[in-house]
Amino acid sequence: MNINKNVLRNNHKTFKRALCIILTLFVVFAIVTVWGNVTLSVDTFLFETDKVNVESGYKIAHVSDYHNTDNMFLNDAVFSSLEVEKPDAIVLTGDLIDSRKTDIEIAINFVSRLVEIAPVYYVTGNHECNVSIKSQSAFDNMILDLKALSVVVLRNESLEITLPNNEKLNLFGINDPYFHCEYESEVGEATASLCASFKVDKSKFNVLLAHHPEQVDVYSKYNFDLVFSGHAHGGQIRILNQALIAPDQGLFPEFTDGEYKSGDTTLIVSRGIGNSVIPLRVFCRPHLIYLEIK
Repeated sequence: MNINKNVLRNNHKTFKRALCIILTLFVVFAIVTVWGNVTLSVDTFLFETDKVNVESGYKIAHVSDYHNTDNMFLNDAVFSSLEVEKPDAIVLTGDLIDSRKTDIEIAINFVSRLVEIAPVYYVTGNHECNVSIKSQSAFDNMILDLKALSVVVLRNESLEITLPNNEKLNLFGINDPYFHCEYESEVGEATASLCASFKVDKSKFNVLLAHHPEQVDVYSKYNFDLVFSGHAHGGQIRILNQALIAPDQGLFPEFTDGEYKSGDTTLIVSRGIGNSVIPLRVFCRPHLIYLEIK
């Protein structure tokens, strides 16, 4: 009888110890996850090219997938970083607004602070397309508001930017392909059609803003040296630095975070700032990128 009591007592202690470990791990995981959703990760890349001579450098800040977030911690972190880094230009690569919880005023307020720091260049994402389907007037008014702030809106358009030493950069921006197709299977063809509409001079320094990173092989066929994209949210959940899932890429996506090469094209992918369908990130902090051209 005493043996059975000792066994029960030991089993009870083992259970309590295991429960304490599980609860501790859960609390640590919860704290890390909350921290990972309200703090900003900043990455810096160097892009060297012999197509321009910019010894002093030209710094581009890359912001993507804002999803009209009202997270004051993230907003403060973004602007604190931008004020320190003082970029020469800021590029916004789509999903400035969210089609499920749309608040255009939040997005416009965010951009109104960006334009005080540097010139801003913007292309649409799939969420802008979805908003336009729900309310074309709301989308049109947002575009007008952006232009009123002197944001350069690139919807299948291009312009020439003057760099230091009077060097030139050709900046191209394409509409999100979902403005031009209905199904995921058609995105590649729509993207190719949009890129083909430009006359891209291979001898010049050509930069593209395009929401979809998974189309990098398409971009590389059209003489773009450098491409900025978002869309993938870094995979939203990362395990051992492997992205779990991303739109238009599915499970274990390839193009989610950082720098990639396809032929002569370099792709820079931001994990984005906000969230949409999945309301939180796991081991995938919000992301601000700086790229310096030299």
